[in-house]
Amino acid sequence: MVSGTQAKSDAKTALHVGGANVLNFYTANIGGGLLGWATFPWSYSGAPTMDGVACLYSSLPGGAAAPFNEGHTGTHEVGHWLGLYHTFQGGCATTNDYVSDTPAERSPAYGCPRGRNSCSGIAFPGKDSVNNFMNYADDYCMSQFTAGQASRMDSMATLYRGL
Repeated sequence: MVSGTQAKSDAKTALHVGGANVLNFYTANIGGGLLGWATFPWSYSGAPTMDGVACLYSSLPGGAAAPFNEGHTGTHEVGHWLGLYHTFQGGCATTNDYVSDTPAERSPAYGCPRGRNSCSGIAFPGKDSVNNFMNYADDYCMSQFTAGQASRMDSMATLYRGL
């Protein structure tokens, strides 16, 4: 299931079920140092059998991929599948991830650097969303989506996934 390979295409072609409203969740030893990836909802129409989420099997709860083994890779990737970008998307731009209640963030958070403010002095300042599922922090640090992210996921699910 290495991204961009024929093996990934073959597996998804063989295993994919349902339409745009069905989440196909694959676990594998995906390689390349990746924890997971997902398709965005607006990509479905161009490649329906490639739609879904793939996660490193050892990132599931109790797996060996500590500190990424509480299942939040799956949560993060489903966020993408429902139309969310990373909290650090666009860096310190005021439109960053296209969600109004996530502060702009210069770069991904690794570990759990609570209190970090990587975009101080801009129009939408605030401490970085280190505990947000759409960041890259360690699993134990992740705990939330914002209300704005929930609203965006609902909108994208309705618009693209028929949910």
